[in-house]
Amino acid sequence: MTNHEALLFISIWFGLFLVLGQSVAIVLMGAGIIGIVALVGVKVLGGLLAPDIIGAASSFSLSIIPLYLVMAQFLLRGRVVEDLFLVGYRLSGRRRFPLGAATIVSGGLLGAVSGSGAAASAALASMASPQLQRVGYTRSFSIALAAISGSLAAIIPPSIIMIIYGSLTLVPVGHLFIGALLPGVLCIAVYIGCLHFFAEVSEEGTDTDEGIETDVSRSAVSAFVFVLILMTVIFGGIYGGIVTAAEAGALGAVTALIGMLGMRRIGLRDVFEALTDSVKVTAMLMFIVLGAQAFGRFLSLSRAPRELLDFAAPMLENPTVLIALLLLVFFVAGLILESAAVMVLIIPIIMPLLNAAEVDLIWFGVMACFMISLGLLTPPVGLATYAACAAAGHPVAPIFRRTGLFALVTAVIVSFILVRFPEVVTWLPSRIQ
Repeated sequence: MTNHEALLFISIWFGLFLVLGQSVAIVLMGAGIIGIVALVGVKVLGGLLAPDIIGAASSFSLSIIPLYLVMAQFLLRGRVVEDLFLVGYRLSGRRRFPLGAATIVSGGLLGAVSGSGAAASAALASMASPQLQRVGYTRSFSIALAAISGSLAAIIPPSIIMIIYGSLTLVPVGHLFIGALLPGVLCIAVYIGCLHFFAEVSEEGTDTDEGIETDVSRSAVSAFVFVLILMTVIFGGIYGGIVTAAEAGALGAVTALIGMLGMRRIGLRDVFEALTDSVKVTAMLMFIVLGAQAFGRFLSLSRAPRELLDFAAPMLENPTVLIALLLLVFFVAGLILESAAVMVLIIPIIMPLLNAAEVDLIWFGVMACFMISLGLLTPPVGLATYAACAAAGHPVAPIFRRTGLFALVTAVIVSFILVRFPEVVTWLPSRIQ
């Protein structure tokens, strides 16, 4: 079978099994193995795949993932999510617009401790949406705002997809985390601006909420302060050159455990369940990475990256066009695939293009994560929107209309600023000691 015939066959295979609902990891692994067999036969399969899979599984960069996952699990099981929103609710003065803005900021903080856009959206839809409705926002808009706020987990560090990107490109994960701080704040600011212009208020809604119990306990305030201190220690340590991203993850996990136990928010059973869930999510991500290694080996044998580089050679003289097309690919892929799968599938293919165009890999990584965060909100498979709707028991179509509007405006404004002023991403990493 020729290279082009193998690529066509595997493309059909890949698309067919994804449409049939097969796991992305299994589809990647199966497509890679079948493609290698089609090109070079069965005999060399073990010799080609074994080193790739063992090397990926033992990657030091990927060892960071379970550290941040277990930190997030300790905080989530310590009910810190509720406390973040309750404190934001109190600080908003129970007024409509400040409460909406507080929800977005809470989503950013929740993203910083969960790393999962879908999980953050579901949590906010269950907790924040009823409060937003009571101060006057419509039900559909309240759920949409929860999804929008939760999607920030893809761009707010410590984002899991940033860790995967760093492992694939050999870019220091700490530099990616620090580089994403200002763009993350920029996204929050743009979403708050969109809230001001596009908010939907019910006719019977009021701009206050006097009938709800809003007392915030000292425990909730303590948890809120603890999260702020924890994030400051992690990112301050990375920025100051005191710890690496991996050491910061370990420090965060231990600190979260001690803090939640010290505040008597979790017990031994919670610790066991947090560790179990972290292992499950880590295993899922690792299966995706290993499947991508097999698929990537097939692509290299088919010379697809080389042919892509030759095809895109005229665009290397105008890198702006090339980068715009690549980011569009990330956005479209984010519409239909899980964010980790997008990274492991696309990055190995386009790395020759990025190197040939001399693109700053830190800047591009943050931009790619931003595009994926927008894909979490838009149809047909906006995972953050689906998660929020599932948690609230609401049809997804009306929510997509609202989240899509926010995503469109944010895409235009933030992309223009980050492309026109790349220093927004690169300035802080350049100052890491």
